[in-house]
Amino acid sequence: MTDLASIVVRPALPEQGERAAELIYSTARPIFDFMYGADAEFRTRLLALQWRAEEGLVSHRHAMGAYSVGGELVGLELGFDHGAEAAAFAGTRAAVRENTTADEFERIGMAARQLTYLTAFTPDGNYCVHNLAVTDSANIPGLGRRLLEGAFERAAAAGYHSVCLDVIDGNPAYGFYLHLGMHLGCETRIPDLMERHGMPAIYRMVRDL
Repeated sequence: MTDLASIVVRPALPEQGERAAELIYSTARPIFDFMYGADAEFRTRLLALQWRAEEGLVSHRHAMGAYSVGGELVGLELGFDHGAEAAAFAGTRAAVRENTTADEFERIGMAARQLTYLTAFTPDGNYCVHNLAVTDSANIPGLGRRLLEGAFERAAAAGYHSVCLDVIDGNPAYGFYLHLGMHLGCETRIPDLMERHGMPAIYRMVRDL
């Protein structure tokens, strides 16, 4: 078992895109499956490309990475505020367009439009954690807590009023977020997608700083 004290948390690097893709996928599997379909190789390739890109919704530039002594990416915290969302969306759109066929791009775009209202709006003055994940294989107790508390600390130092985070209904991490002082701000759901695709509700967790 890797010792938590030996883990270095620092701004993430673009390398290890496939590992980052799997970590990111683990945070919202139903959403990514709806976006990219059932082909795991296709999904991983697109998420890895977005991780390596200089801008995008899951770009390494918005992430803090947790690295083992050997330099392996074993966890990440990725997030940004409302002001950064437009550029992030544009970066993701460009990366997907450049690396898919016209039909694939249209299908992904249609899925994205259907998901537009699934997550709550992030008000100004809030830092939103979009992805928080640790690898199961490393078995490092306390790493998720360290990453999230680090996000709280950096957000406070940057002058944000609160930190928000979205979690899928049924995710056991919900209790973990409550334990770290977050509360349920709201719940969002898209009835049509719930009925036709089993899309879960999303809980917006908030912690004031």
